[in-house]
Amino acid sequence: MAYDVHIVRTNDWLGAGSDPIEKTDVDLIVEADPELTWSTTDFVDMADDSGAVTRYFMIRWRGDSDFWWYRDQVLCSSPTEAHLVKLVQIARALKARVLGDDGESYDLKKGLFGGEKLVTTPPAA
Repeated sequence: MAYDVHIVRTNDWLGAGSDPIEKTDVDLIVEADPELTWSTTDFVDMADDSGAVTRYFMIRWRGDSDFWWYRDQVLCSSPTEAHLVKLVQIARALKARVLGDDGESYDLKKGLFGGEKLVTTPPAA
């Protein structure tokens, strides 16, 4: 089973619906970032609470379909460190945060010698 990370505006990704990231928010990020485009061929079909299936097109990053917007958040399955860095950058633009399935958070912190370093914080107990 894949491990997902979520860009959300809440402290728990399961509660993302209380402060949703709208598709129009994501459209603006994709439009502003030359590394991102909406795929016209790659998608995820997801069933909603009523059982109706909605098609969610993937977000291509550097030519690969790596992310997708789903209802109230942006997701990535089985991310690499490079994916996590990009997700944090996207989250910052959305005034959001990156959380893993287990509740850990990801962020970029200034490094001692310049640049930024990916940091993982375990979930609060």
